[in-house]
Formats: sequence, C-alpha cells, structure tokens
Amino acid sequence: MRTGLKTTIAGLAVTLGLLGLTAVPAHADAPSIAVASNTVFKHVKLDETFMYNEYTKVTPYHLKSAKKSVYMWNDRHTKKLHNLKNYPSYTWYQTATGTKGKSKYVRVTNFSQTKVGWVWSGYLSKGYNSKGYQVTSKRYGQPTYAGGPFHLADPAKNAYLWDWTHTKVRLNLKDYTNQNLTKRNSVRMQHSGKQTWYAYVTVKTKKGDVQGYVAASLLAAGNTSNHANTDFVYPNGFNSTADYLEYIKDSNYQKLTRSIMALFPNTPVDLGMSKIAANNYDARTPIDGEEDDDAIPTTGYKDIVAFNQVSRYLYDNRAASNDTKIAGVKKLLDAEGYTQAKRDSMTDYKLGIYNINNIPVSYLNDQTPDGKLAWYSLAVGKAE
Repeated sequence: MRTGLKTTIAGLAVTLGLLGLTAVPAHADAPSIAVASNTVFKHVKLDETFMYNEYTKVTPYHLKSAKKSVYMWNDRHTKKLHNLKNYPSYTWYQTATGTKGKSKYVRVTNFSQTKVGWVWSGYLSKGYNSKGYQVTSKRYGQPTYAGGPFHLADPAKNAYLWDWTHTKVRLNLKDYTNQNLTKRNSVRMQHSGKQTWYAYVTVKTKKGDVQGYVAASLLAAGNTSNHANTDFVYPNGFNSTADYLEYIKDSNYQKLTRSIMALFPNTPVDLGMSKIAANNYDARTPIDGEEDDDAIPTTGYKDIVAFNQVSRYLYDNRAASNDTKIAGVKKLLDAEGYTQAKRDSMTDYKLGIYNINNIPVSYLNDQTPDGKLAWYSLAVGKAE
C-alpha cells in the first residue's frame, strides 16, 4: 500500500581484502574508507566495527593535546590531509591499524567520514572526546530507532535539527509540523556526561531536503494531524476520519473532492473506505521506479460499489476544469443508475473518496510525464 514515494536508505557496502577494501562512504563526496593496495604502511589490520556501525566494539580516540599540530596522512604518507589541531572537539574512530618503520599508526575517520587518514598513535588517546557532543552508539532497529511515521510531539515547542557535531542548527522543526518524519537511524550522543538519543530525519523545505539530528524525546509516533499548507497527503497520512475531513475542508486542492461529496449528501465520508477506494479502485499517474501497489484488504466493509468509470474519466480528463469534471461525473453516475434520487437515499453507505487533482510536484519533474500528480478514486460500501 502506498504511503509516499519510495525512499532508499543507503548503508555501507563493504568488501574486505588483505590490504585493500572497498566501501561506499556515507557521503558521495567523502574520501574512501578503503586502504589503498599500494599503502606504505605494514602489518595493516582492518577494523570493520565503525564501517558496519557496530558501536558496541568501535574504538574511539581523541587528541592527547589539542595545542600542537597533529597531521593526518594519506596511505602513501606523502601528503598531509588535515591538521587535527583544527578539530579539537572531534572523536576519531579507528578503521585500521598499521606500522611505518618502528612507529605504530592508526587509520581513523570522523563520524561523517569526510576526513580519513593515518595518524601516529602517540598523538592519540583511546576514548571519546570530553568536549562537545560525541556519537557513542548508532541503531537501526524498528520501530524504536528507525522507521516511521513520527511527528513533533509539541508543535509549540522549539525542536532544532542539528548537524552531526551538534554545533549548527539546520532548521527548527516547529516550522514544519505539517510533515511526517521517518527515522533513518538513531544515534546516542554523549555530552557533559549525559547520554541522549537523537533521530536522523529528512525534512522537505522549499530549497530542498534537509537532513539532521533531532532529540528523539521531541518526537511522537504516528501521523501529524496538521495538514496546513500541504499540497496533498497520501491516504495513510491521516489519523482518523475527522482528520481526513478537516484536510478536505481546508485544502485549496480539494475543491473537486468537496464537489463530488456534495453529490452524495447523505453518505458520510469514511477514511477506511477512502483508503480502499484509493488503493483498490483508483486511476493515477504512474511514477517512474514504482511498481503497482497491491490491493488492500476490505475487511470491515461489505456491498462495495466501485465507480471505476468515474475514476478513469477523471484521470483521462485531469487537465479539464472542475466544472467539466463534475458534469462528466454526474453523467456517468446517472448512466450507472445512481441518479441524484438514488444517491440521496444512500444513508446506510460510507463514501470512499480520494483525489489528488493534477497537482504540480517539483520533485516529480523527472518521474512523471509532466511533473504533475493525478490520483482519483470513488467507491461506496457498508460498514460490517
């Protein structure tokens, strides 16, 4: 059943070798976690715990002294990559150990894997940095640490989305309470001796997607009931029939739905029946990369009448005006024997209706024929 556009959550794909390994870093422009096959370091021993997010065994380091220069080197030990003195609050995570001559070296990375290289072990001490916020655990288990939906527990309270260092606010979730959030993972951050869980989420803004970490205690499980300023909400995005009706009432893009509802004045809209109509008896825009969804169960309803011709007509005439669409819907309903008199008498039925009325969606520009989304469905049924 469709709950939104499919999201791919990338992880680390790792293939190990003796001195070389290949890995997909967390960021596309990040340096490789892999140790080069022509490295000058000897007795290289790979440490997979950080790459596989096995934080129960990960080996963290911090600088013994942040007052003097400590350089990170490339695999050939020919280029200084970074001066760790410039990152005094970082924790560095071990990805390999090795030797150069009689000196022991550690290959480390920061949490975001944007800085990777070899450091002489004498400059480092094991353990998490006592300064700033440090990631000490990472989890993907659903539903506690990943998955969704979640929403802001208190829409009146500030809920900041932070970068991984917890030094930069990316946005205030209080300004996006009309969105459902999906946790990609959760991390436990240590700060001043206190451990706090943060969820890694994505927020859609007018300038594009923004990712970051928000304190998990500020989120609540389930869909948001705030649909203000949303172009559309997918069928599974509603908590109740009352929630759905409020959305239909307030949304500027639900005028067609309100007009069709008026054709069934004594048949109350029902969210469960509307989900059945939207998933089982719909006509909608195909989206590249998405397969057809399976029909959902109709448990709890009987004597279902699906107006498939109406749904198809609306989709085929999706660019027409609402007046034209309503005239065509009336004509089709009359032809099927559902005249106005018949519809007026349908007090024992529930109305299933769900429409996205040919709305431009910027992030679908290259996934639909015209960058618009159209989705029409209409059915009635009796509650069992």
